[in-house]
Amino acid sequence: MKGGEITVRRVSSTALTYEFTLTIYCENNVAWQQQREVLFCFGDGLGSQWAPRSNGNGLGEDIGNGTMKGIYKVTYTYAAPSIYKVNVGIENRNANVRNIPNSDMVGFYVETVFKIDPGLGLNSTPLLMNPAVDLTAVVGQKFIHNPNAVDIEGDSLAYRLIDCRTGLQTTCTGRGNAIAGFRQPNLVAATSSSFTINSRTGDLIWNVPQETGLYNCAFIIEEWRNGVKISETVRDMQIEVKDADNKAPIIKVPDDICVEAGTFIQQNVTADDTPSSTGRKDQLNLYSTGSVYKPTDGTAYFAQPYATFTATNPSNPIATGVFRWQTSCAHIREQTYDILFKVEDVPPTRVGSTIPKLVDSKIWKVKIVAPRVKNLKATGDAGNKAITLTWDAYSCQNAGAELIIYRKQGCDNFVPDVCQTGIPAGLGYVEIGRVPINATTYVDNNGLKRDTDYSYRIVASFAAPSGGKSVSSDQICLKLEAQVPVITNVTVDKTSSTQGEITVKWTRPIDFKPEQFKGPYQYRLFRATGLTGTSFAQVGANINTDLSGTVADTVFVDKNLNTQDNAYRYRVLFYYTSATGLTLLDSTEAASSVRLTTTADVRKVVLTWQANTPWSNDNQTHRVYRETRPGSGVFTRIADVTVQGASTYTFTDDGQDKIASDGSFPVKMSPDSSYCYKVETVGTYNSTKIKPSLLNNFSQISCATPKSDLIPCPPVLNIDLLDCDAYTKDNSNCNQTTFENKLTWTDATGANCDKDIVKYTLYYASGPDGAFTKIADITTPNPPAHNYTHTKTDSYMGCYYVTATNKYGTESARSNVVCKDNCPSFSLPNVFTPNGDGKNDIFQALKCPRFVQEVTISIYNRNGQKVYDYTGPKLEWDGRDNSGNDSPSGTYFYNCSVKFLTLDTAKNSLTLKGYIELIK
Repeated sequence: MKGGEITVRRVSSTALTYEFTLTIYCENNVAWQQQREVLFCFGDGLGSQWAPRSNGNGLGEDIGNGTMKGIYKVTYTYAAPSIYKVNVGIENRNANVRNIPNSDMVGFYVETVFKIDPGLGLNSTPLLMNPAVDLTAVVGQKFIHNPNAVDIEGDSLAYRLIDCRTGLQTTCTGRGNAIAGFRQPNLVAATSSSFTINSRTGDLIWNVPQETGLYNCAFIIEEWRNGVKISETVRDMQIEVKDADNKAPIIKVPDDICVEAGTFIQQNVTADDTPSSTGRKDQLNLYSTGSVYKPTDGTAYFAQPYATFTATNPSNPIATGVFRWQTSCAHIREQTYDILFKVEDVPPTRVGSTIPKLVDSKIWKVKIVAPRVKNLKATGDAGNKAITLTWDAYSCQNAGAELIIYRKQGCDNFVPDVCQTGIPAGLGYVEIGRVPINATTYVDNNGLKRDTDYSYRIVASFAAPSGGKSVSSDQICLKLEAQVPVITNVTVDKTSSTQGEITVKWTRPIDFKPEQFKGPYQYRLFRATGLTGTSFAQVGANINTDLSGTVADTVFVDKNLNTQDNAYRYRVLFYYTSATGLTLLDSTEAASSVRLTTTADVRKVVLTWQANTPWSNDNQTHRVYRETRPGSGVFTRIADVTVQGASTYTFTDDGQDKIASDGSFPVKMSPDSSYCYKVETVGTYNSTKIKPSLLNNFSQISCATPKSDLIPCPPVLNIDLLDCDAYTKDNSNCNQTTFENKLTWTDATGANCDKDIVKYTLYYASGPDGAFTKIADITTPNPPAHNYTHTKTDSYMGCYYVTATNKYGTESARSNVVCKDNCPSFSLPNVFTPNGDGKNDIFQALKCPRFVQEVTISIYNRNGQKVYDYTGPKLEWDGRDNSGNDSPSGTYFYNCSVKFLTLDTAKNSLTLKGYIELIK
């Protein structure tokens, strides 16, 4: 046996029926004549089946160079989805394989592991288009082999080397075992070389063989779908290394390409022979394999049109071939098509010697992407805040495909490359909808804002397993007209829990058509509580307007609010007069007040703020104000903050005043003082129609007290430990139900430790690596020593630490961790008398068992038969067997294991074996 592999194909859409094909290559000898059938083992522990050789009318196929090709096929139906390993063993490998000791006594073995999942459909494992034959290497020359593995469904493939393994021919047991003494081919010679496989391309490279002879190797082709591995195919193959005056030819293939479906591809492939030491150049034969060609076995696994490759063989000195392929929509998929081109030289035949043929091969990758959606257009409906998209009927309406609609605010100049499928994440587009592949229209009415630019793009997406997406369509950018007012200001004028005030301002209707919507007109202002509040209620009276702008009818001061604790959100409704009276035309987008949060830090205060507004406050300079002295009500501007997005709306005050234009009022941040702030945001609609162009709004006033930089030092903690000798001798605590752990601690000493402690906090965990939780706060005055008793109901076992907190609320680091452990104890007697006299009737722990978590025991009679077993917290055997029958007097053997509740891993279990005398 030289090499081979197993391929797997599901052949039924209703049953879990699979076809298995073993392809092997063998010397044309007696072993080949005897290898008329093989035993397939199906990996479910139930099925196996002998399969006859099927090619060449059962005689196999002579492929030259003394090598025969055999194909064996069988079908099998599985009972349930799972992961299975089909395998074949053949006796034996051919002799004199240098990296397999006694190779002619070692069985040949290959396997394929595959996943049965109804969601995978009629899946096939990868086909290895480049056969494992004529694998000849020459001493001192790099050897390359590529299996040209292709996956019909377009799944991803990966490659890795493994050791060759062995298996028996006539049984399913003993298969897949390691071969004693196996080494990879590069490890046989004393001179080092490398033997690797490229995990992505599948190129197996031996750089370079050092010694002649036969070598076997094996590798796995992994099949992946959606990040899940669904199969592993093993190829075991043989390489023959010769010492010959011949050098491999060199093939040149086109650069990898990517084209839209429907493109006609025509490319030339050339090869030239490398001169021998005598300057000889041999004739060349040029071949190509891949899934894109018409299958030679008649299996319809690839959609037409097929590709073709034509070459004149043999050629000398230059071999040329032409690849042609008219691609179509049926060829779209996520993965590339890997096409193998191989050139083989044809050395002259000489009497008495044979010059080996040498090959060179390269993979050419072709990706077929879906065409882009064309002629995307958009029409706006400002009244209904909707945009209708239309486009040409899509050219590749494959089954299961769909169109994905993307949108973002703002326009861009992105032009995708020919193979840049989908939408790059950094562009800011989000998916807003999906429609069938035959759709030509989509209405977007999902949260659109007026007077805002919206960019749309469409991408076609294709169903698994082939998958794939199209290149993005050209963008279409559109802005909805704003025929209603827009809010420009929501600014806090006064901070109070009951008397707070907010000024709201808005514009007159923009792009308004009075000839279409007649007056009189009216504004109505509505308010909701919170940055994202949705429960709007009207504020104040209706505001009549003639839209002349001669009266202050676009401003309202909202009073008696709790601006100290709440943000507020507003919207304006605009009415015109129709035949039926005042009629709502539309409402503005809602806009909230600015909400400031202040957080204490060590000698600092951290400010963060946010606002939920239809205008953008990003990419502006916001202003921070601090009260000049507590209670003055006078604020000075201390910093300008350049912001980008909402995450940058932050400032840390360390007491400096960075703005001198209104006077300089720096402060030394003290934990004994409170500091008050407000923030002024700056925003814009980025519209020339909206005035003012920059919108300034103040937050409420928020105050905070910095933390002290004097940090409490962790206390020193102690716990009372058990004297186990004394504890286990004391039988008075045998039925103990409460357990007290007495903790004491002392304050840390040191010049840098804050002595003004107002609280100690104790934390507990079941073990030193467990999750600690707070069990007590102790706020008693500070004596020289402190104590706390923790009462438990299960055992003493536990660990503790304590922290100290000063008057500024700063908690110290944790103290040392102290732990208290139990004193486990358990022993068994050697006799008991279950005769019902109330004395020694139960086989149980001798004396007082301590801290037993679980007891597992099995008891056997003198014949070795198990009469009783038990697992539980407390052993109490009354002499009855597992069936409830009384056991006779006699000697019994027991096996007992005890688990204890203890922190000491060396003491957490105990094994007891011995004899017990049962006397009645």
